[in-house]
Amino acid sequence: MLINITPKNIALANSKFKEYVLAIGSEGSRMFVEYISRSNASEPEVIIFQWDGDKISAWHTCEAAKSGYKNGCWHLALAAIIYHCPDLKEIEVISAPDQYWIQEDHTYGYLGHEGKFQKLAIYPDGNGPEITPVEPPIDLPEEHAFLGKFQFPNRILKKVLEFREKQKTRLTDEQKLRIPRDVKYVPQGNEVTFAVTALLYDTWAPPLLMGPKGSGKSTLVEALAEILSLPLCRISGGIDVNADYLLGCKTLAPVETTPTQLIAKIGVSCAKTGNPLTADEIKQISGGQAQMRVVHEPGVLLDAVTKGEMILVDEINVLIPEVTSILHTLLDWQRTITVPGLGEVKANPNFRLVAAMNVGYMGTRPLNNAFRDRFRGIQVQGISKETLLELLQEKVSEDTAGKLASIYESLYESVYSPTGATLTENCISLRSLLRAAEEISMGVASEKDIIISCLTESLESASERTQVKDLIEMRL
Repeated sequence: MLINITPKNIALANSKFKEYVLAIGSEGSRMFVEYISRSNASEPEVIIFQWDGDKISAWHTCEAAKSGYKNGCWHLALAAIIYHCPDLKEIEVISAPDQYWIQEDHTYGYLGHEGKFQKLAIYPDGNGPEITPVEPPIDLPEEHAFLGKFQFPNRILKKVLEFREKQKTRLTDEQKLRIPRDVKYVPQGNEVTFAVTALLYDTWAPPLLMGPKGSGKSTLVEALAEILSLPLCRISGGIDVNADYLLGCKTLAPVETTPTQLIAKIGVSCAKTGNPLTADEIKQISGGQAQMRVVHEPGVLLDAVTKGEMILVDEINVLIPEVTSILHTLLDWQRTITVPGLGEVKANPNFRLVAAMNVGYMGTRPLNNAFRDRFRGIQVQGISKETLLELLQEKVSEDTAGKLASIYESLYESVYSPTGATLTENCISLRSLLRAAEEISMGVASEKDIIISCLTESLESASERTQVKDLIEMRL
């Protein structure tokens, strides 16, 4: 994966080099840099460079990876200083080995003091522990290029590519239109890798996404459907979701009639023999006008199960027991579902299910242990300030994005404060914040009016509207 290095990245690397870099060493042709990513970091990170004369490769991952290194990375720009390449344009990034050791400390030559090693160990004789070999990155074709931003391990990426290839030939044009495209999900950790891996086990496990309101659970599911190239259907928990809705029910459908062209050919043939068809005979051949038969019309779940699609079961902890018992049998290793009138139906091997829930909300109930054990639990964290700023800066100026991010951070602290919340979760909405950025970019009204309108007018409580408005005015 080639990453562009901008002059701004290099300037930032130069400004932080002496304060943030702790040690520099080498092992063979590899250069190791131990650094801290920010002044209050709890532990250092290591980036490894290698220059083969034509290009520089780096074993590295950081927050910038979540956006696919859209704005470059100052850590990668350290190579411009290490190799004295002030005009560095790009670096190839591959995944990092698990073990680090060096033969020689070069810190004095760069910083004027010996290295302050914490993660790296020095073995001058070169007999350190074996470094885990690094697989070369997979060269992704254009249609799969977006997968690079998730930095999947090669073994998982190969499985993803194989799965996506299967969908090309088996899905109908209508199904392909229901595959999410260009999903704007920014990973906050390893949640995407964990969820995709669970969906690609030999006996796949349904991910259960858990996290606060606005953490991006639904968008993550859309990203999973795009990654696996599967049409996406949705079920949202509630008392109106029952067996008939999921599995379907019996209904009447017209009896399939004889094709008109065939009837015409029979008519012509009979006319040639001198025995033309009567009106009653034509009606009998065609099946008549009102003949009906009983058929089973599949529900949303059965449709996804038989056609091999992905289904999101949102708010799974709100579903009634009748529904969870249906899912219970579908999610064991046999992957079958019993449908009244049809019997046992085996799931299409491409079928996948993902569930999501908010914990502790009104109307929810704990999942029983046997049912819960069928899922691969994954915590979806709230969006980081850095990621939020990146999203907002796509719509508004850096200054306005900073104000919006500050407002969201203050609301978050008021809702999730460990010492006592002063606002409910109704008062925090990432979607509303992004809508505010969109309207500001369109010049709908003044920044202040737009922000107050977007963040308060959907609140039912007058006192909370006042509190949120006061908080916004303080931050502006």
